[in-house]
Amino acid sequence: MTRQSERAATIIRGMGTASLGAIVLLCASIVGTAVALADRDSPQFHRGACEGSYPGWLRGVVDGYHDLSLNAVNDPSIVLRVVPTPEELTSADERLGYGEGLQEGFRLGVSYGAEMGKAARASEPDLETMQQYATKFSAFAKLHCGDLIPALNWDTTFMNTARTATLAGLHEALLAMVQAVGTNQQAAATEKLIRQGQEAEARGEHETAARYRETAQYTAQMAAELAQLARSHAAAGREEAVQAIIDAEAAAERAKKALDGAGR
Repeated sequence: MTRQSERAATIIRGMGTASLGAIVLLCASIVGTAVALADRDSPQFHRGACEGSYPGWLRGVVDGYHDLSLNAVNDPSIVLRVVPTPEELTSADERLGYGEGLQEGFRLGVSYGAEMGKAARASEPDLETMQQYATKFSAFAKLHCGDLIPALNWDTTFMNTARTATLAGLHEALLAMVQAVGTNQQAAATEKLIRQGQEAEARGEHETAARYRETAQYTAQMAAELAQLARSHAAAGREEAVQAIIDAEAAAERAKKALDGAGR
């Protein structure tokens, strides 16, 4: 798939140090290798589907994390009533494709986001299931994007009918969610290390117990730092980042309490 005139685009930015491999995978897929397309498909339709895929995914991940729109798995069309089609998309085929990409990205994003929310709060996150949804989204985006970079303005692509949420804002909220998941993982590791240290101490293995406590100090510190990183996305992510920050701070506090309870 080729394009005569490509508008400036920056749809892959800011993912930087995101700690989940699945997040990196899905974002990298936006500019994947071209895939042969059926003759009946117009380039405008596929360009639109490409442009709608990441906004749909992002809206879905944020909603899924907050346990919203879970029926999107069966009826992803609800996103069409939530996310306005960008005014700069004037071609009928491109607008139709945008809606298609928006719906499929949303459907997969909601499922991924729901798992991500669990991973920010549960002691044993299901990262394999998260990866499966990310892989499916990667394949969809690669099919429609080919070698194109979607031409979307991060600051003016609105993600709700009130036009208060933008693509850039939801992206910041996503980064806060990534940090919340990482914080919870470090908190769970801290709690486990403390238990192992106490068990070693009970067996009289004092040196082993000391090593467990030392490692627990490191993981607790990591939890605190990741929670701080989550808070750093608060302003840009607005209300969509609030729950992730709450989750991250709660996990960091769990790690601190576990460490304090062990007497450091």
